[in-house]
Amino acid sequence: MVFWLLSLLLLLPALFIFLWPVLKGRKHQAEEDRTALNVTLYQERVAELEGQHAEGVLTDEQLEQGRQEAGRDLLEDTELGAPLSKSKLGIALPLIAALLIPVGGAALYKVFGEGDKVALTLSLGEQPKTAVEAIERLETMVKLQPDSAEAWFFLGRTYMNELQYKKAAQAFDKTMRLVGKQPEILAQWAQAEYFAADKRWTAEMQQAVDTVLAADPNDATMLGFVGIAAYESGNFTIALEAWTRLLDEMDPRDPSARAVLTGIERAEQAIEQFGERAADAGTSPVLPALPDMAGLAEHGKISLRVSVAQDLEQQLQPDDVVFVFARATSDGQIPLAAQRLTVAQLPAEIVLSDADALMPESLLSTAQDIQVQASIARDGNASEPNWLSAIKPVTVDTEQQTELVIEQEVIR
Repeated sequence: MVFWLLSLLLLLPALFIFLWPVLKGRKHQAEEDRTALNVTLYQERVAELEGQHAEGVLTDEQLEQGRQEAGRDLLEDTELGAPLSKSKLGIALPLIAALLIPVGGAALYKVFGEGDKVALTLSLGEQPKTAVEAIERLETMVKLQPDSAEAWFFLGRTYMNELQYKKAAQAFDKTMRLVGKQPEILAQWAQAEYFAADKRWTAEMQQAVDTVLAADPNDATMLGFVGIAAYESGNFTIALEAWTRLLDEMDPRDPSARAVLTGIERAEQAIEQFGERAADAGTSPVLPALPDMAGLAEHGKISLRVSVAQDLEQQLQPDDVVFVFARATSDGQIPLAAQRLTVAQLPAEIVLSDADALMPESLLSTAQDIQVQASIARDGNASEPNWLSAIKPVTVDTEQQTELVIEQEVIR
């Protein structure tokens, strides 16, 4: 509707410009009629003067003078303008042509225009109110722009959120056909394909796991998915390993870390109850081994001794979670490296190194002004600790040991 209103606003001035000669022609026609009348009067006046001259009433000089006066009157009445040519087209034909302009324009736009894309573009500024509306909009987008990888990817994500796994797998497959098997897309496809296949593990899914984890051994999406698929198939050891690796790479303060920790606890309970594999365990994903971390462990080393104040020991449980962080002062509160312990393991002497880095591109060996701190989070959520140690500055790759004593209660 907005598009057609804008088109109408452009059409009105175009019609006015087209019809202006016709409207002006009507005024010219009136002027031509008046000129013709003046010429007739002039001729009658001259004929009357010639008759009087023939009767002897006027002399030759008076006749000539009368003719000159009549000519001057004619010129004055026509405002000294030249006679205008009469239009041969008339009014009907220009009016019909003017009406054909919008009709022809609409017909041509119907054939060659892209009104659907215009409507879609205008609708993108509006937030979809429901998931169904979002899906319909994305389906329209991929129909009009079948080569838009971004549209196909977001359509797949939306299908996943609505548990339409088969359609999600097809959307991700289309995305990969356009841009290749990028790890992020491949991980999403594997999840959708797994649930669409009623949780049956296939060789294609394993190949996706190998490809993604070869590019990034700590890919969060794929590790989480491998843990789910292994647990669902009854292979609890693989689930535990995948989720533990995932948790080690997460910011302990991330709220989603709590969900991963819950998965780890469930896997540990299942191992205690059923063993490493359930009796009816099915085909499970194989978790590729981590690359050799020995080299990373030799760089960015920080030697720490972590303990708990004596007056605090009676308030703690052996399985309360202990987090040890190393942060760069310039980056605020974002940890560069971390290790996870339990109160039962304290006091403990540990070494943080590049092998404990939370992100491969942020290593202790390349950071400046590093600080360390330890905390205890009873519910396992590092972003909401119950007790803290003091923050202490450290220097990497020295033999000096820094002591962290957890003693300060967090008051909320």
